[in-house]
Amino acid sequence: NVYGLGILGEVEGKVYKDWAIVDEIDHHAKLQCHCLDYGYSNDPTAIVSIYYLNGGYVVDEIAFQKGLSNKKISDILFNQQQVPVVPDSAEPKSNDELKSYGHTIIPAEKGKDSVVNGIQLVQEQRISITKRSINIIKEYRNYLWETDKDGKILNVPEHQFSHSMDAIRYGL
Repeated sequence: NVYGLGILGEVEGKVYKDWAIVDEIDHHAKLQCHCLDYGYSNDPTAIVSIYYLNGGYVVDEIAFQKGLSNKKISDILFNQQQVPVVPDSAEPKSNDELKSYGHTIIPAEKGKDSVVNGIQLVQEQRISITKRSINIIKEYRNYLWETDKDGKILNVPEHQFSHSMDAIRYGL
Protein backbone atom coordinates (compact mmCIF):
# COMPACT_ATOMS: atom_id res chain seq x y z
CA ASN A 1 0.00 0.00 0.00
CA VAL A 2 2.75 2.47 0.91
CA TYR A 3 5.06 1.88 -2.05
CA GLY A 4 2.57 0.70 -4.68
CA LEU A 5 -0.42 2.94 -4.00
CA GLY A 6 1.21 5.78 -2.08
CA ILE A 7 -1.10 5.27 0.91
CA LEU A 8 0.45 6.38 4.18
CA GLY A 9 0.80 3.57 6.67
CA GLU A 10 0.07 3.73 10.37
CA VAL A 11 2.72 2.81 12.92
CA GLU A 12 1.55 -0.10 15.05
CA GLY A 13 0.99 0.81 18.69
CA LYS A 14 0.23 4.52 18.10
CA VAL A 15 -1.39 6.25 21.05
CA TYR A 16 -3.57 8.60 18.96
CA LYS A 17 -5.25 7.92 15.62
CA ASP A 18 -7.46 9.66 13.08
CA TRP A 19 -6.33 13.22 13.62
CA ALA A 20 -6.69 15.46 10.57
CA ILE A 21 -4.13 17.91 9.20
CA VAL A 22 -5.62 21.24 8.13
CA ASP A 23 -4.09 24.07 6.13
CA GLU A 24 -4.82 26.79 8.68
CA ILE A 25 -7.00 27.83 11.58
CA ASP A 26 -10.54 28.57 10.45
CA HIS A 27 -11.52 32.16 11.27
CA HIS A 28 -14.56 30.83 13.17
CA ALA A 29 -12.33 28.86 15.57
CA LYS A 30 -12.24 30.16 19.14
CA LEU A 31 -8.92 30.14 20.98
CA GLN A 32 -9.42 28.26 24.26
CA CYS A 33 -5.95 28.22 25.81
CA HIS A 34 -2.24 27.84 25.31
CA CYS A 35 -0.87 24.65 26.84
CA LEU A 36 2.67 24.01 27.91
CA ASP A 37 4.96 21.07 28.60
CA TYR A 38 8.20 22.23 30.19
CA GLY A 39 11.57 21.07 28.97
CA TYR A 40 15.06 22.52 29.04
CA SER A 41 18.26 20.52 28.54
CA ASN A 42 17.21 17.07 27.37
CA ASP A 43 13.62 17.71 26.31
CA PRO A 44 12.09 20.60 24.39
CA THR A 45 9.51 22.95 25.82
CA ALA A 46 6.30 22.54 23.82
CA ILE A 47 3.77 25.38 23.64
CA VAL A 48 0.54 24.63 21.79
CA SER A 49 -2.58 26.72 21.19
CA ILE A 50 -5.91 24.91 21.31
CA TYR A 51 -8.89 26.23 19.36
CA TYR A 52 -12.49 25.01 19.51
CA LEU A 53 -14.32 24.64 16.20
CA ASN A 54 -17.63 22.92 15.44
CA GLY A 55 -17.44 20.34 18.22
CA GLY A 56 -13.75 19.56 17.72
CA TYR A 57 -10.36 21.05 18.44
CA VAL A 58 -7.59 22.48 16.28
CA VAL A 59 -4.06 22.44 17.72
CA ASP A 60 -1.39 24.85 16.53
CA GLU A 61 2.30 24.78 17.43
CA ILE A 62 3.64 27.96 18.99
CA ALA A 63 7.06 26.75 20.17
CA PHE A 64 9.04 23.51 20.36
CA GLN A 65 12.54 24.23 21.57
CA LYS A 66 15.20 23.19 24.08
CA GLY A 67 16.87 25.71 26.38
CA LEU A 68 13.93 28.06 26.90
CA SER A 69 14.06 29.88 30.22
CA ASN A 70 10.79 30.79 31.91
CA LYS A 71 11.37 34.41 30.84
CA LYS A 72 11.71 33.33 27.20
CA ILE A 73 8.57 31.21 27.55
CA SER A 74 6.80 34.27 28.94
CA ASP A 75 7.98 36.42 26.03
CA ILE A 76 6.68 33.84 23.53
CA LEU A 77 3.33 33.73 25.31
CA PHE A 78 3.06 37.54 25.35
CA ASN A 79 3.42 37.49 21.56
CA GLN A 80 0.21 35.42 21.36
CA GLN A 81 -3.41 36.30 21.97
CA GLN A 82 -3.85 36.42 25.74
CA VAL A 83 -5.83 33.46 27.06
CA PRO A 84 -5.21 31.15 30.04
CA VAL A 85 -2.07 29.00 29.94
CA VAL A 86 -2.39 25.38 31.06
CA PRO A 87 1.03 23.98 32.02
CA ASP A 88 2.21 20.83 33.76
CA SER A 89 1.30 21.10 37.46
CA ALA A 90 4.54 19.26 38.39
CA GLU A 91 6.47 22.54 37.88
CA PRO A 92 4.99 24.85 40.59
CA LYS A 93 8.08 27.09 40.72
CA SER A 94 7.98 27.68 36.96
CA ASN A 95 4.21 28.19 37.06
CA ASP A 96 4.59 30.79 39.84
CA GLU A 97 7.28 32.57 37.83
CA LEU A 98 5.03 32.75 34.75
CA LYS A 99 2.24 34.11 36.98
CA SER A 100 4.63 36.76 38.29
CA TYR A 101 5.15 37.94 34.68
CA GLY A 102 1.39 38.50 34.38
CA HIS A 103 0.11 35.31 32.75
CA THR A 104 -3.08 33.56 33.79
CA ILE A 105 -1.81 30.11 34.77
CA ILE A 106 -4.17 27.18 35.36
CA PRO A 107 -1.98 24.13 36.12
CA ALA A 108 -3.23 20.85 34.65
CA GLU A 109 -5.10 18.73 37.16
CA LYS A 110 -3.40 15.42 37.72
CA GLY A 111 -4.31 12.48 39.85
CA LYS A 112 -4.11 8.74 39.94
CA ASP A 113 -3.84 7.36 36.38
CA SER A 114 -4.03 10.92 35.00
CA VAL A 115 -1.86 10.08 31.98
CA VAL A 116 -3.98 7.14 30.81
CA ASN A 117 -7.24 8.91 31.70
CA GLY A 118 -6.06 12.08 29.92
CA ILE A 119 -5.09 10.10 26.83
CA GLN A 120 -8.55 8.52 26.82
CA LEU A 121 -10.17 11.97 27.08
CA VAL A 122 -8.07 13.26 24.15
CA GLN A 123 -8.87 10.17 22.06
CA GLU A 124 -12.58 10.90 22.47
CA GLN A 125 -12.17 14.32 20.78
CA ARG A 126 -12.05 15.25 17.12
CA ILE A 127 -8.58 16.76 16.69
CA SER A 128 -7.03 18.64 13.77
CA ILE A 129 -3.43 19.85 13.51
CA THR A 130 -2.35 22.84 11.44
CA LYS A 131 0.08 21.79 8.71
CA ARG A 132 2.68 24.30 9.95
CA SER A 133 2.84 22.40 13.28
CA ILE A 134 5.62 20.11 12.10
CA ASN A 135 6.74 18.96 15.56
CA ILE A 136 3.17 18.16 16.65
CA ILE A 137 2.68 16.16 13.46
CA LYS A 138 5.96 14.29 14.02
CA GLU A 139 5.07 13.50 17.63
CA TYR A 140 1.50 12.49 16.71
CA ARG A 141 2.84 10.03 14.13
CA ASN A 142 5.46 8.59 16.51
CA TYR A 143 3.80 8.70 19.96
CA LEU A 144 3.63 5.00 20.84
CA TRP A 145 2.63 2.73 23.68
CA GLU A 146 5.53 0.98 25.40
CA THR A 147 5.92 -2.73 24.66
CA ASP A 148 7.33 -5.52 26.78
CA LYS A 149 10.15 -7.86 25.69
CA ASP A 150 7.61 -10.07 23.88
CA GLY A 151 6.19 -7.15 21.87
CA LYS A 152 2.97 -6.93 23.92
CA ILE A 153 1.64 -3.36 24.05
CA LEU A 154 1.54 -1.95 27.58
CA ASN A 155 -0.81 0.75 28.84
CA VAL A 156 2.05 3.24 29.25
CA PRO A 157 3.07 5.77 26.56
CA GLU A 158 6.72 6.11 25.56
CA HIS A 159 8.39 9.38 26.57
CA GLN A 160 10.37 10.05 23.39
CA PHE A 161 7.62 11.78 21.35
CA SER A 162 5.45 12.97 24.24
CA HIS A 163 6.18 16.69 24.61
CA SER A 164 3.49 18.37 22.50
CA MET A 165 1.23 15.36 23.13
CA ASP A 166 1.49 16.02 26.89
CA ALA A 167 0.85 19.74 26.37
CA ILE A 168 -2.30 18.97 24.37
CA ARG A 169 -3.45 16.52 27.04
CA TYR A 170 -2.97 19.22 29.72
CA GLY A 171 -4.98 21.74 27.71
CA LEU A 172 -7.86 19.43 26.92
